[in-house]
Amino acid sequence: MMDAAAFRTLNHDLDVRILSLVDHLDPGRLHSLEPTPEGAEAWSAAIVLGHLAEFPRFFAAELRRFLADPTAPVGRTHEHPERLLALQNAAGRSLDELRTAVGAAFADLALALEELTDDHLPMTTNNRRYGDEPLTAFLDRYVTGHKRGHLDQLASMPAAVGDGS
Repeated sequence: MMDAAAFRTLNHDLDVRILSLVDHLDPGRLHSLEPTPEGAEAWSAAIVLGHLAEFPRFFAAELRRFLADPTAPVGRTHEHPERLLALQNAAGRSLDELRTAVGAAFADLALALEELTDDHLPMTTNNRRYGDEPLTAFLDRYVTGHKRGHLDQLASMPAAVGDGS
């Protein structure tokens, strides 16, 4: 199991990789919807960036709330209004605007992770979707795993003209 410092380091490394990839996105293809597996929502690079500008702030607030009150439920579903609004609003945003918003969201989450100690990691959360689970599962799913998934998603899009590493 990773310690709190390792979670912070992994989070930082993912931020650097994502922002490097964002810096190499083709603005001309930013809003092009990309094919997805049947039944999945089609996302553009802009939609991914809109989501990356929203979810770290949401989960930073969830983490802060949990650390202040370990009985507070955490998590959300895909139908959460803030998530849906961020995806919808991405269509009207420029690459520069989205990159700035992603950087600010990453900074907010990094600050929340600074409050995390090794003593917090074995604590049990009450996840709205998955029930009782360790805080490490929350961090894996909503922070590092979530970012890694969207890094891979962005890197596979035609708008990604850099290699993302």
